[in-house]
Amino acid sequence: DTQFRANASWRNVDVDGRGTQLAIDARLEQDLSNLAVRLTAAPNADGWIDGVRGEVERTDISKLVTETAVAGVRRQSVDVRDNWTFGAAYYFDRQAPQAAANITSHAVYADVVRTWRRTDDLIAPTRGYNFALQTGAGVPGVSTRSFGRVIAQFAAWQPLARDITLTLRAEAGAVIAGAREGIPSALLFRTGGDTSVRGYAFESLGVKSGDAVVPGRYYAVASAEATKWIGDNWGIATFVDAGNAVDAPRELSHLALGYGVGGRLRTPIGPFRLDVAYGQDVRRVRLHFSVGLAF
Repeated sequence: DTQFRANASWRNVDVDGRGTQLAIDARLEQDLSNLAVRLTAAPNADGWIDGVRGEVERTDISKLVTETAVAGVRRQSVDVRDNWTFGAAYYFDRQAPQAAANITSHAVYADVVRTWRRTDDLIAPTRGYNFALQTGAGVPGVSTRSFGRVIAQFAAWQPLARDITLTLRAEAGAVIAGAREGIPSALLFRTGGDTSVRGYAFESLGVKSGDAVVPGRYYAVASAEATKWIGDNWGIATFVDAGNAVDAPRELSHLALGYGVGGRLRTPIGPFRLDVAYGQDVRRVRLHFSVGLAF
């Protein structure tokens, strides 16, 4: 999605003699730079994993510069097939769209995520479905603007024949507030790119502000893909994607379309995808590469 990239990571898997893990990650990409620090405790006797994180990130995408700092805590259950996650974090954010006014915002955001995974394989599924539902809110009084937020994600895999697999994906989200101003950009929505709507540049689908594309309060994405497997590990896929990010639900009546063909390779860390897609709205052909599952 962001072309050239360099990473540096450091891990200590037992920083305190009780199995607490410390991770420091730095990323430098063409359009994004990020530094994250995470402390993750060993699972407790009740089957929960607790963690804290701090992160700073700068992006320059679709003529919008964002600078975001996050500090938060999370608790998640050990069971990945029936998973609960609870979190709370403080966000400080600055958006600088080209040819439009800068916006500074902050929020204390609390959320809960419930995920169901009913697939034959967690890494490279061929049958079954995943479904995730996230709800959260910006706490009034300690946020620039109070708001609610909900996201639903669904993916399904169904064999059509011995060597053909159909993959379906749908997701949508909404930020419930009077306006997007005053809400940190990381909690709003843009879409487009390798793992959302192929045929469009990374996060290029959103709300126009000045010369920039900024995040909106609503988004929807859908995809259908059929893969013909040649042997055990190689495949050829055809796909159609549709999606958009907007500021009003009625604007989702127009979804940007992308479609194309691609190659697939099964690996121990999930499927590799190399796709050639045509974006109907922008009338351009783009090359896309991704690996693993979206959620």
